[in-house]
Amino acid sequence: MEVNFAFLCDYADRSGGKITAVGIGFDTIYAVNIPARRPLFFSVISIKFSATEAGPKQVGMHIIDADGKNVLPPLDTTINVGPPAPGLLYSNQQIALAMHGVTFPHYGDYTVSWLVAGQEIKAIPLKVASPPVPPTTA
Repeated sequence: MEVNFAFLCDYADRSGGKITAVGIGFDTIYAVNIPARRPLFFSVISIKFSATEAGPKQVGMHIIDADGKNVLPPLDTTINVGPPAPGLLYSNQQIALAMHGVTFPHYGDYTVSWLVAGQEIKAIPLKVASPPVPPTTA
């Protein structure tokens, strides 16, 4: 098993065997007030499975703060990894998970963590920060 890519974005859709995404790769959410509520964002991952790894897989996504506390209940599901097509050595599984109304309780560092069978396979850093102060002109 290998992670092909993983990112956060404003919107993603998985159809036609590929992922279409908008606002790819942000790592900071700017918030005037805390707690900060993000109405919608997506966490996307593509995982490469070898032929010997076909079968059901427990996949999870967690958002945790710097103290290791969950920001929301862990999201876990089972996916069925099919064998690769004849003559191929691997198959890819792509997941685009919509995150609605996530509330971040404080400024600081967070991690969006993807797991397979309870083991972390990818950690995506995310910060919640005050908006930058524009420079003053004299």
